[in-house]
Amino acid sequence: MNIYKQLNEVIEYLENNLKAKIDYNYTAKILGTNLYIAEQLFKLLTGITMKEYVRYRRLSLAAKDLHNNMKVIDVTYKYNYTNPSSFTRSFISFHNVTPKEVKEGKASKIYPVLHFKSDYIKRDDIKYKIVDNKKFTLYTIKELFPINNNSNLIEKFWNKTKAENKEFINIKKRYGLSELLKNNNKEFYYHIGLEERWGKASKFTLSSSSWFVVIVSSFKALDINNYINDTEKIYLPSLKCKLGEKNYLEIYYDNYVEIWFPLI
Repeated sequence: MNIYKQLNEVIEYLENNLKAKIDYNYTAKILGTNLYIAEQLFKLLTGITMKEYVRYRRLSLAAKDLHNNMKVIDVTYKYNYTNPSSFTRSFISFHNVTPKEVKEGKASKIYPVLHFKSDYIKRDDIKYKIVDNKKFTLYTIKELFPINNNSNLIEKFWNKTKAENKEFINIKKRYGLSELLKNNNKEFYYHIGLEERWGKASKFTLSSSSWFVVIVSSFKALDINNYINDTEKIYLPSLKCKLGEKNYLEIYYDNYVEIWFPLI
């Protein structure tokens, strides 16, 4: 038997039963061993136990439900907590914010669905929030870039723009925007912009949408690209969120970056 295939069957079983009672002995049967060995193998490969994985995944999905305005008591019982108090304690321990704060728009974390293969790499959990019906009107300049291997080019575009335009000095928000082109899978426009008119910038409007917002600490273009790829391929599917048009928005603050993904 292929051990990675068996482990993925374990993950599939756990994911399908996050709203039900988990039979951990069944996971051992999938792996063809006893429960002790199954638990040790899982922790050796992931750094956490199966019970921790289930808790992290339930709390990840619970936060999504709260972002979507579900009541705390309904989320509590949906994910098999005995009462709102025990749910809230577990929620704070994982997310470092209260359920109420998440409902009010505070960021929460995701523990992504695990996928095992021979070169398995653990993905870190990330902070995110969901913002509804947000429209952006910006003033931007843009350049055409290749879709792949563009990190250094975009970084140079940023450095040149900031060096040549005094409006970027001491500004609280700076915007980057990836605009995909129809019938062109080789190139895209990358915009740099501000909320106010500046230089030779042109007005650009992003229509109202619900947005999945990832909060990251790195300002490097390569790291931003990696977060975009991981969010599209791992984090959004882990929360069962569907991506809209792939026009990603980056908002640069002094100490962190927000990457905004439009949702369907």
